[in-house]
Amino acid sequence: MFGRMLGTIALTIAWGFYSTVASAIPLYGNSAGFGADQIHLIDSDTGVETRRYVGVNGNGRGMVVVGDIIYYTVTNDANIYMMDRNTGVTFDSILTQNQSMSTIAWDGSSFWTTDYSGSNEVYQIDADTGLNIKTINLSLAQNFMDGLEWFDGKLIGNRCDACFGYDIYDLDGNVLVADFITTQYRSTGIAYDGTNFWVSDIFNSRVVVYDGTTGAELYALDLTSEFGDFLIEDLSVDYDERDDTGPGNDVPEPGTLLLLGSGLLMLAARRRRHLA
Repeated sequence: MFGRMLGTIALTIAWGFYSTVASAIPLYGNSAGFGADQIHLIDSDTGVETRRYVGVNGNGRGMVVVGDIIYYTVTNDANIYMMDRNTGVTFDSILTQNQSMSTIAWDGSSFWTTDYSGSNEVYQIDADTGLNIKTINLSLAQNFMDGLEWFDGKLIGNRCDACFGYDIYDLDGNVLVADFITTQYRSTGIAYDGTNFWVSDIFNSRVVVYDGTTGAELYALDLTSEFGDFLIEDLSVDYDERDDTGPGNDVPEPGTLLLLGSGLLMLAARRRRHLA
């Protein structure tokens, strides 16, 4: 009985540890309208901004975080800039073929971005060369889309600048689910955390979380900061922490969980021998 009890405790602790670590994902936002690009590190539990980075001069738009690199865009600029997440220093850029880019996403090896010069085009961009791999049109989009995310081999995007909802497409631009998310506020950037979607309510300094399976609204998170205001155009989590785009560095490997359980079971065995 004692051994079975400890075995259950071991599995409970292991899965509890897995759940706690897997959900601890910082949220990043990129604001417009501050002269120089403003990038926020936000506590996704409290909504408190814990750090603010300052990028190149320009109207901040898209961003993705991949490991220790923050990639970001500004309007009317063909570059995807690269910032060191630890130091906050912009150290390089990728020159693309695109005149003006808005929101960007990452699929594990390449970028996806929306045109911000008046079309409804989406570009897949080679991360090494900056060349467009693919150009597609989102049939429900109008122009100046500023919300796009890649997830599980699909795209989710809004229809215009600060529109009221998001549609799901395949990677050729065909509609899979229209109006998957609908909002009552002007919404911009969208991020996927591996389970749910986070959407920027740009003019109310908050983000709203939606169920990744049903599109239903779950809750809203008000943003607060000692560093200044928010005007968030795009959101990102660390793509390295997602199962569909990265190795999941903060999620213990199955072997780690087994070792944890095995260790507690060994303690149980020692306890039984001692009692005998």
